[in-house]
Amino acid sequence: MRIVQILMCCVLLAFCPSAAHGQSFELYGSAGPTITDAGLSVAAAVGVSPTSRLTLLAGIERTHLFSQNRRETDSISYFRGGTYLLGSAELRFAPRGRDRVGPFAVGGFAAGVSRPNVNEVFPTPAINGARAVFGGGGVLVPLGQRLTACAEVRMLIGTEGNEGLVAVAPFRVGVAWRF
Repeated sequence: MRIVQILMCCVLLAFCPSAAHGQSFELYGSAGPTITDAGLSVAAAVGVSPTSRLTLLAGIERTHLFSQNRRETDSISYFRGGTYLLGSAELRFAPRGRDRVGPFAVGGFAAGVSRPNVNEVFPTPAINGARAVFGGGGVLVPLGQRLTACAEVRMLIGTEGNEGLVAVAPFRVGVAWRF
């Protein structure tokens, strides 16, 4: 029932601009490395801002973690790595607004698929369902009336099929276009 109420609010905000001072639509794109394990992450999103401080976003992100092995004196460990393709719903809050340099916080959830890497140690291909919650933050830097640069770090924690828990921390830099 709450989902229906949230969707109704979003539709009203989208089609009644006079009722939402400062409302805008936004396109985001970002890319960067992962922090916890070696990898790369790219993301794109569309959003609506009912106010200059709050943005609701729907996005897609692709994160690839490289396979790794670590050798110790008496042992060796292998990390399979893989690619995560996730759709996300997130909420961003910028306490100083989007027109001033300042921090923002982000939180949300994501769902999609993971494809673990295939190599000589892990020869069996797999496709797993993946679900995660995430939180993080960053900095917004306005570059003009409609263009904003951003840098963010977030931590995704979730499940990946039968593989168990997964934790990924991408650091991304990107831009947003507001119209």
